[in-house]
Amino acid sequence: MKKFLWLGLPILLLAACGTGEADSSGAGDPIEEVMVSFNTDTQADPSEEVVLSVTVTQGDEAVEDADEIVYEVWESGNRDNSEMITAEHTEDGVYEAKTTFEEEGLYYMQAHTTARSLHVMPKQEVTVGNPDPDSIVSDDSEDSQGMGKMEDHSGH
Repeated sequence: MKKFLWLGLPILLLAACGTGEADSSGAGDPIEEVMVSFNTDTQADPSEEVVLSVTVTQGDEAVEDADEIVYEVWESGNRDNSEMITAEHTEDGVYEAKTTFEEEGLYYMQAHTTARSLHVMPKQEVTVGNPDPDSIVSDDSEDSQGMGKMEDHSGH
């Protein structure tokens, strides 16, 4: 029995090594992921205008032709009342919009990004002022929750 095991093991290993090559042949070049990096500081002062900013790239190339970038902004624990703010392209793959956080608190900004037939939705926290830690509610909302607002917003 042990002889069969030792004879079968190399065949199994060779078969496993070959399947990866067979799957990737003829598939063409893989699509490079669209990457979204936040430029916005994670700290802000209440009632001060803040520039929401991201840089969008694909591989080593700045994405100058994104279909749409909309920032969804909400205070912790209050995603149902988020605000959608359309970003404008500035230069070198940078897309910006402006907002003002009126009150101290923990806020989230999510950059709903559609570029080159791909959609990504990175999220970043912004702490405004010195909020009371007891007032902060962790964000357990699903990222897909904002998609309905994206669809409603796209008609504007």
